[in-house]
Amino acid sequence: MKPSIRRPLGLAVATMAALAAAAVPAVASAPQTDGRTPFINGVPCNQTDFLEIHNNNGQSVLCFANGGAMPVAIYGVNWVESGNNRVRLQFQRNLNNPTLEDVTLAKWTTWNPGHVHKVIRIEIF
Repeated sequence: MKPSIRRPLGLAVATMAALAAAAVPAVASAPQTDGRTPFINGVPCNQTDFLEIHNNNGQSVLCFANGGAMPVAIYGVNWVESGNNRVRLQFQRNLNNPTLEDVTLAKWTTWNPGHVHKVIRIEIF
């Protein structure tokens, strides 16, 4: 490669590397040191203190743990048990009505709305 091309090519590679490093989110570059998990996550339903979302007429149960928030698409929700968590759910009650509602549950609370078309967001405090 000619010397006149090497320098601009080297600068371009260095610039791209710097931009890629700057694009890494702060969470990824700053590990948790206090032992907490930084995000809500799905877990096996083997403890009563987890958030439990019952759907499909009670045939299915999804469980979540740890503080944080996440978008979800859980259809046909019949009831929710908060476990040892304060929880906020955002949901669409009816398929034919796009209006979004939310509900906040205290610890150890059961919310029985009947039938909810879709839960779209979960937040555990």
